[in-house]
Amino acid sequence: MSVSADALAADVAAASQAEPQPLGPDSCTWQDFGSWRFHLMLPQAFVMQVAHPIIDAGVGEHSVYKTDPWGRARRSTELLWPVVYARPDEAIRKGRQLRELHRSIKGVDKNGNKYFALDPEAYAWVHGTGYDATIRMHELFGHSPSAAQRAQMFYEWREMGKMLGIRDQDLPATESDYWDYFNTMIRDRLERTDVAADLLQERHYLDVPKPPGSKLPDFLWKAMLQVFGRLLRLNLYGTLPAAFREKVGITWTAKDERRFRLWCRVYRVIHRLTPRSRRYIPLARRAMEDARQNPQAYQLAGD
Repeated sequence: MSVSADALAADVAAASQAEPQPLGPDSCTWQDFGSWRFHLMLPQAFVMQVAHPIIDAGVGEHSVYKTDPWGRARRSTELLWPVVYARPDEAIRKGRQLRELHRSIKGVDKNGNKYFALDPEAYAWVHGTGYDATIRMHELFGHSPSAAQRAQMFYEWREMGKMLGIRDQDLPATESDYWDYFNTMIRDRLERTDVAADLLQERHYLDVPKPPGSKLPDFLWKAMLQVFGRLLRLNLYGTLPAAFREKVGITWTAKDERRFRLWCRVYRVIHRLTPRSRRYIPLARRAMEDARQNPQAYQLAGD
């Protein structure tokens, strides 16, 4: 039996009777989400998201990831990151706003099937890629988190999901449940969709337009892409889960693995040598400074 888009939207909007609890400056999420390290994991998370047929349809029809990649990245940061890096009331408002923006993303895919961005499975899957990305970010570009740290990260991942309006029943209850869910999604639901296939092509990283306002000569930008474009592609393929690489037919050799592991070691050194305040994107740095200057503004009710 089909369910209308409006009915699904109402279901998601009633995600939980309890008011979501924003994640504050002391959370693991504040330390991870706005770091440049986490940004190394975002391309693979996006590829895994669009490998879901419903998300592929929505992104393919509504997104400008091809024509305006820099603008899309900026808008994503402006919409999602404040759900983490904002004072509590504003964070809750931003979470509701982000959910509402997805209400208008609906249509008919190339096979004639209706799609809706707030479909519970698809909407939860976008957030679902985040916990895996966080854990593997630490394993690849830092140190494996302890059992206590993983428990805290998982708790915060669930709370973040509630901030985005995801129903409690659509969030795995335990970390063990999460990995069952994550692996099942890769095996049974994800596929090499049109958008995923496009993002996996080498030309996608060699034809990136210059950032708006850049004064670099075109020839120098193209020369830089020959190096950094290939590095970005290596980073994308290397950070994807092995099961997903196999599912979508990515060739990954022992030589590729050695080159990727070398890149991970190089980045770990870069990270250690970077001053702590410079390990974060500007939005996160501003929020951290605000939290230091105005700690009372981040106190939750009942604290």
